[in-house]
Amino acid sequence: MPDDDIEIGEDIEVEVIVDENDNVLGTVTDDIVVASAPEGSLVDETIDVRDADGNLIVEDETVTVYDEDAHVVGRTETVTMPLDSE
Repeated sequence: MPDDDIEIGEDIEVEVIVDENDNVLGTVTDDIVVASAPEGSLVDETIDVRDADGNLIVEDETVTVYDEDAHVVGRTETVTMPLDSE
């Protein structure tokens, strides 16, 4: 394998949130994308919270950059909420 190879992987988990009567209140989706190379890696995690109608309530995205020794060299987090359409 050449030293300039980049490996990319993704893991998505979806959790359905229900009330005590098993009525669906919404979902939480956790999407993690990892890109790795000999020089380090980048991890992009996005968490979406949606209501029962599928409307986005909040999105939280964290991007973390690691060096070749797995030390964090950078991190950003962005939280997004849709504007009220009324």
